Amino acid sequence: MKLKQITPYQKRKITKNLMTVYAKRSSQDIQDGLTWYKSANQICVEMSNEFGQSPSVVAQVLSALSPRNKWERNIYDTRQVLEAVRDKKKPEDIKVCTFNNNKQKAFDIAQGKRGIDKASPKTYSFVKNIAELDASKVTIDVWHLRACFGKTIDAGLTPLRYKQIEKVTLKCAEMVGVRGYEFQAIIWGVIRN
Repeated sequence: MKLKQITPYQKRKITKNLMTVYAKRSSQDIQDGLTWYKSANQICVEMSNEFGQSPSVVAQVLSALSPRNKWERNIYDTRQVLEAVRDKKKPEDIKVCTFNNNKQKAFDIAQGKRGIDKASPKTYSFVKNIAELDASKVTIDVWHLRACFGKTIDAGLTPLRYKQIEKVTLKCAEMVGVRGYEFQAIIWGVIRN
């Protein structure tokens, strides 16, 4: 399915789909969803204190290392990169469980050579959610899109479409009385299971 401009009808359908998925939540899904980003934030704060980096930089390194990486290993790899940069090592001196381009990107971020910005809405939102617990952003990943559309979509989101889905998600979160990132984390848990 190619994702074009989201129509008012599609917005209503997305809302209905998200609320249907949310209705299937377990008490464990709620507990996990309400604590996931707070726990990730705490990890970033602790590493930022340890390595003298801002929580945002730590979250960006974490984000850069996340493709095809399990969460626990992602945390370990983030620590590896931050230690390597502190110790003036090169990317080839360590191993991580993601792509080499992402490892290089993580090094560049930790060295202040680049960052993740609004031009990449998914990773930017992920960083803002983790580093700042920014309730105005929602991390819209493949799992969230499956919840929105009931299937995998094969086209990337433009910044406008991302913003539209984010707005719908924030509205759903408000309807049930949670923050946007908490709603997304609950949905993620339900749809993954």
